[in-house]
Amino acid sequence: MSTPAFDLSPRRRRAFGLLLATEMKIGLRRPVAPFVAIGIPLALLVIFGSIPATTRPAAALGGISFFTLYVPTLLVFVLIAVGLGGLPQQLAGYREQGVLRRLSTTPVPPSWLLAAQLTVSLIFATIGITILLGVGAAAFGLALPTTLGGCLVALITLVLTVGATLGLGLCAAALASSPQVAGAFQALFFYPLAFFSGLYVPLQEIHSPLITDISKVLPTGAGFSALHASFLGHSPGMESLLVLCAWAVGTSVAAARLFRWE
Repeated sequence: MSTPAFDLSPRRRRAFGLLLATEMKIGLRRPVAPFVAIGIPLALLVIFGSIPATTRPAAALGGISFFTLYVPTLLVFVLIAVGLGGLPQQLAGYREQGVLRRLSTTPVPPSWLLAAQLTVSLIFATIGITILLGVGAAAFGLALPTTLGGCLVALITLVLTVGATLGLGLCAAALASSPQVAGAFQALFFYPLAFFSGLYVPLQEIHSPLITDISKVLPTGAGFSALHASFLGHSPGMESLLVLCAWAVGTSVAAARLFRWE
């Protein structure tokens, strides 16, 4: 009788640990995705944090600085770079090379590879977010939530945004037959999603009801709105949280139905 995939015996935990360590090493040997997800947002944070004009409160932005407004956008950038960067290309490469098919003949379930990839993506996302917030607070006086309630709200918002963005990555991985196709998916979705998070132009500066309405129903726009509110000490709008929940659940279900091991 085969051992069920959910068996957490010590032997299988060690096997999963080895698989996770291997995937982490592979991720570190391919530094492009971590650099894009962590290096670019950090560079933008330092650049805008070093410009006096961007750190002064602006009446056009509701009395807050451009720097304060931009930090939630950079956090969303980290998440979409992780979700649409390394994750789809790695899994699509495994599918093209037959790695997933070969894993299905071993005692280790192929689903464990998916779990290991998700864990590695979460680790990179956590590192990127921690570095951004740490440097922003230590070097540029970024105000972080200080109350327990504020921290919980920010954490819940981050978790929902992570779920939505990684779900998009899983959908791309489910549909991509090769790393090249996964790269095409990344190029197709990354830049529009980044735009609607305010990466290129602050959403408050775009006086277009159509752009505003579209951003509200996309995971990056909803993630920015919720994170922006939580970092200002306000409660995120229920609409933004529901949108993030819908994307997280919807993309996860779609990825599970569409995913092919070979």
